[in-house]
Amino acid sequence: MKFLKLLVCLLFAIQGFAQPEGKDSNFVSRHRPGIFWYNTGWRPAKVGKLRKYDRLIVDVTYNQLLLSGGLKQNAARSFGCNINTMWDIPITNGNTVSFGIGLAYKFQKTGPKGLFFKDNTDSFTRYYADSSYNDYRKNTFGNHMLAIPIEFRFRTPKWQHFKVHIGASVGYRLQTFQKLWMNDKHHAFKQRDFPDVNNLVYGVHLRVGIRNLALFADYTLARQFKSDKSDKINSLAFGLSLSIF
Repeated sequence: MKFLKLLVCLLFAIQGFAQPEGKDSNFVSRHRPGIFWYNTGWRPAKVGKLRKYDRLIVDVTYNQLLLSGGLKQNAARSFGCNINTMWDIPITNGNTVSFGIGLAYKFQKTGPKGLFFKDNTDSFTRYYADSSYNDYRKNTFGNHMLAIPIEFRFRTPKWQHFKVHIGASVGYRLQTFQKLWMNDKHHAFKQRDFPDVNNLVYGVHLRVGIRNLALFADYTLARQFKSDKSDKINSLAFGLSLSIF
């Protein structure tokens, strides 16, 4: 959580360097590329060259687990983040419509009220909301993932544009974990040996915002566990997106 707070403060701090002050003009775009927003490499952009946006996007998310179609109440610590590196490929003149594709790292963390247990045969996983296993202070459940996001991006013209991103992603679940902080210990116990974790991850997402800030929502269509005997769990994330350049 301390790392996440530091990341958010750093991202907002560097926005002062991300774009120069003043109106949208050829002088600004060609001769004052800035550190992030108008970064064109070693040389200024050519006259008439389309600007590209939303190439490095950080999503700060609040995550929820959906169990058999219902929303599970999570603790306030259920935060995560996505880091997206994207190519912005213009489709129309003025780059009002474009296609985005890239690579994303996703970290999802939730604080469910209950616990996940594997069965005695090591073949499926169940969620127990009212467990008798009460000698722990708190718990978290989460995933580390790599994904390939694709987006259709719609923008109004000019520098201060309104934007809508409609996208989907497919990827690989690197790790699923559950952490328990026991009452009699200061350190956490981490469990990773769930027998039927679904490593294939796919879902849909949406961003709606102005210039480099947007509201974000993501729904993971792929179930958390593969076995038919396991609880049918999906995840929902929503939060704020910040486009660095």
